[in-house]
Amino acid sequence: MAVNRGTEAYDLSLFEARPAKVVSLKANKKLEKEQQRRRAIQSFLNTLATICVAALVLVVVGMLIVSRVKMVELDDQINDLQKRITILQSEKIRLSDELSSKTSIKSVEEYAHNVLGMQKIESSQIQYIESENSDKAEVAEDKNSSFLKALGSAIEKFFTQLAYLFE
Repeated sequence: MAVNRGTEAYDLSLFEARPAKVVSLKANKKLEKEQQRRRAIQSFLNTLATICVAALVLVVVGMLIVSRVKMVELDDQINDLQKRITILQSEKIRLSDELSSKTSIKSVEEYAHNVLGMQKIESSQIQYIESENSDKAEVAEDKNSSFLKALGSAIEKFFTQLAYLFE
């Protein structure tokens, strides 16, 4: 500041801009405690949100992995079943061919002649039956055959035919 002695001039330095004086205020303890409490709560909430997001990401990734594994297992089962279907279809065709060959007229005639000892019918073997009442016919039963003989004969025929089918 310039001092003017003896002159009555204005001191213009009073109107010049002065740097602001920095005054340190005492910290408000209640306000500081409230801010510290808010920071602690905010920090806890941020940590909790991070943990929740990480857990959600882990669950989603785990579900993706489990679904992929299940899909692979189901694909393997489908492939195995398709192979089994193919094998069974070829077996069905083979068995159908075998059945048709065994049930052909020629093979049935050979079986009847060779295994059962049958012969082709001759005209002398044909007998005509005349009936007084043409509306009904009755089969006469042989009185000499017993029930046990008929049962034994039926069982024998069954096993004979069964053996022929598996030859």
